[in-house]
Amino acid sequence: MVLRSESSDGRIAQLVEHLDHNQGVTGSSPVSPTISLGQLVTEELRVHWELHGIDEQAVALERSLAGHPERRRAHEQRVAAARGALATLDQRVAESVRRRRQLEGDAASLLTQQRRFEQQLLSVTNQQQYEAMQHEIAAVRSRRDTLETEALERLEADDRDQAARPEKARALEQAEADAAASAAELAAEDSRLRTALAGLDTRRQSLAASLAPPARQRYERLRSGRGGQAVAAIVQQACGACHRALPPAGLQAARRRETLLSCDGCGRLIMLAPEEPARP
Repeated sequence: MVLRSESSDGRIAQLVEHLDHNQGVTGSSPVSPTISLGQLVTEELRVHWELHGIDEQAVALERSLAGHPERRRAHEQRVAAARGALATLDQRVAESVRRRRQLEGDAASLLTQQRRFEQQLLSVTNQQQYEAMQHEIAAVRSRRDTLETEALERLEADDRDQAARPEKARALEQAEADAAASAAELAAEDSRLRTALAGLDTRRQSLAASLAPPARQRYERLRSGRGGQAVAAIVQQACGACHRALPPAGLQAARRRETLLSCDGCGRLIMLAPEEPARP
């Protein structure tokens, strides 16, 4: 669908009203001797193209800002992972130390029991009692050996964990340093992007104010409903935003650069870049 410029409609209405009331009156034409209708339409296209460029920059900056939380979360997750790994190691060592002390205490109690049985072995009076006592001593010794073996294995595992701790602590320190550096960098970038956005918004408002009220309202309405982009360039004979192909008649109208077009796909205003040479 082809949309006529709001400024051109206003001028045409003025001309119609003037002709109705001033037929044949010499020198009463409201048309400026230095500004033609075509020039007014071209100026509107130029303003919309500049707004298109500003909005594209603003959308890119806002997209960068929108990515900052994810970048912060990525560093926070790395810090949390490094801190969790170190905490898990420390907890494992602490639990192992407690278990090892319990094993050593139980092994000591069994050793005391074993020695008591060995003393009792000296006072047995027959073979049956001797064999029964030997059986008790062997069972206690076996349980004590099992406990001592587990305690030794835990001691070796604790030594390995303690040897690995400095590396995990360094990994946590590095993750925290990287996160702090990234946070400072993001804060500076955030400030820079917001300053740039404020500058773009000032330029956008100034340009939009130069449009006729209907054209400005249409632009603002489309901008708010189309992700901050009311105007799209025609690229390879299609809308540069939604890639909807233009019909031949629409392309011919766009090449004349006399009016803005409306994309049938996304509803944005579309136009060829002014720097492209116009073709008949």
